[in-house]
Amino acid sequence: DGDAAAWIQKLRRQPFSVLLFDEIEKAAAEVYDVLLGLMDEGRLTDRFGRVTDFRSAIIIMTSNLGATAKGAMGFGAEAAAPEFEGAVKNFFRPEFFNRLDAVVTFDPLTSMHVREIALKELHDLSAREGLSAAGLKLTWDDALLEALVRDGYDHRFGARPLQRALERLVVTPLAKWRLGNAQARDVTVKVHLDGHGVVELEVT
Repeated sequence: DGDAAAWIQKLRRQPFSVLLFDEIEKAAAEVYDVLLGLMDEGRLTDRFGRVTDFRSAIIIMTSNLGATAKGAMGFGAEAAAPEFEGAVKNFFRPEFFNRLDAVVTFDPLTSMHVREIALKELHDLSAREGLSAAGLKLTWDDALLEALVRDGYDHRFGARPLQRALERLVVTPLAKWRLGNAQARDVTVKVHLDGHGVVELEVT
């Protein structure tokens, strides 16, 4: 149809942008060739001969290269920056690697980090309009929080499973309760786990 890709159109409208290429190691070889020219000249020419200026954009490429160099990474694992940078250097062609301004290593999440993320998600959930408009206050116990930390972390995917754990342990039971108590107003709903790990809601 003659139009450039949507992300290129957005960058043309807003040159001061952050462009993210997630898991760049999975890209086809042709993508690296395009990025090589982009990083070298700061511009990209599409198949219609139109030039897009990238000199005001920040380009970030994420990668899991080297993440398994020391085996499974769990809570408290230490990341060694030289190993990660070496893995990136070995994977990409020298002319591509040499055009990267920096290789930034992110340490594995600790249980404290995941706990803080889980707490933020719980507070965000309790502030949702559907609850606040009805005057419903959401609370939880330590057992629930620890279950979110335990089930919401995976050494391969970081804290990505946290949303699924939150849906299963909090959002779904709360939604079911709301369906059966649509008229409830100005009460406190406490989500907790019993001795068998079963989710229970206590209303006061």
